[in-house]
Formats: sequence, C-alpha cells, structure tokens
Amino acid sequence: MNARLLESRSRHEVEPDAVLDLLAQSETPALATDSHGHIVFWNRAAERVFGRSSGQVRGRRCYDVMGGRDVFGNRFCHENCAVLSMTARGESVRAFEMAVQGAPRPEQVTVTVMLVPGSRPDELTLVHLMQPIDQQGRLVRALEQLGAREQASPPAPAEPAVRGPVAIAKASPLTDREREILRLVVAGLQNKEIAQELGLSVATVRNHVHNILEKLEVHSKLEAVSLAFRQGWATTA
Repeated sequence: MNARLLESRSRHEVEPDAVLDLLAQSETPALATDSHGHIVFWNRAAERVFGRSSGQVRGRRCYDVMGGRDVFGNRFCHENCAVLSMTARGESVRAFEMAVQGAPRPEQVTVTVMLVPGSRPDELTLVHLMQPIDQQGRLVRALEQLGAREQASPPAPAEPAVRGPVAIAKASPLTDREREILRLVVAGLQNKEIAQELGLSVATVRNHVHNILEKLEVHSKLEAVSLAFRQGWATTA
C-alpha cells in the first residue's frame, strides 16, 4: 500500500479496533484479515451462517476457511489471493459474489471488501462484509418477471426496463446524488474514483460523503455501508 493511496483515504475512516467493535454487533456476517490473509476477526453473524466459531478460525488463512468458488465452480479463494494482490497494488476491490464451501452447506454470498489502513503502510486490515444471497427469492423474482412479460398484451407499450442494481431505497434520508455516491461507496470505490466516475471534484465528493455520514448519524463510510445493508437500502441483486 503506497503513501499516496493512504493519503487519499477519507478523514472519516476510523481505527481498526473501532471498526471491529461495530461489526461485532452487526447482523451482517463479517470477517477481517491482516495483510497476509490471516483471519483476525470473525463476528457472531458469521458464526451462525458458516457454522464455525471465532476460536476455530482466528489465525487461519482466509482461503483455508472460506474455500470460496466463483459462479462457475472455479476456485476463487487460494494462497495467491486476488483481493490481497489488488490491495497491495493500490487497486480498489469491487463487490463480488462467491460460493463459500467452508460451511455446513455451500452458501452464496456477496462480498464487499473495506480496507482499514494501519499506522504504517504495511499494516492494514481487510474487512469482508458477506451478505447471503437469497437464491430461491432471486429465482422467484425472475420467474415472476418472465410470466409478467408473457402475459402482457402485445399492443400495450412496454415500460422501459430499469437496468443496474437498485442500490438505495427511496425511504433513505439522502438526496439522489447522495444515494448515488453511497451506492459507489458500497461498491468499494474511494473518493477519487467516485469523483472520476461522476465527473466531480474530490472536494465535492468529500463534502457529499460528510453530509451522508451526518444524515445517517454514523462516523465512517464503513458504518454507512453496514447501515445501508441492515436497512435494506443497498443490494447487489
């Protein structure tokens, strides 16, 4: 992790211990690793979903515990972890889906990775928020949409399809621009990348992030992401 990347982190980021204290109470399964991929944190929600206690996994390599595979069944978690490699090169890791094999039964999850810098460039904590995917619900929704299209009367004009994830619910207290920025935060983008994505200045994005944190009454982007998942404002489905 280079110094320039560390300097680009939001001033709202909190210390690793504070982040882990927050996630310990979260209903979203979460784990955290050090820069070498060893698990240093495993919350109770992860214990319930994956059937392993914190004592059974702490200190072990993340890939040994999770055994994640991609949607095609190929091994995703391994000793040359793509997440660690990308982080070491200063690249952002966007949310992704994988099937966790290291559980009583394979569990499909969406993983959002958040980096918490340490006091030195080589010290960091990688937090993995794992949102279980409702495969049956996803299939039902797809079938319902298919049936609705088949039953539609041909002369009736079709409404334009809404493309992309519906990331932030309208019930949230944020403006349209703030919801858009929070959606990109959930996807793992940093302020500079959000500015490039939306054609804004970094200072403007920083001000929007500050307003988001104030409106949601949280102290960091990580807390905002966790709250968005808990309230159902964020989804990658």
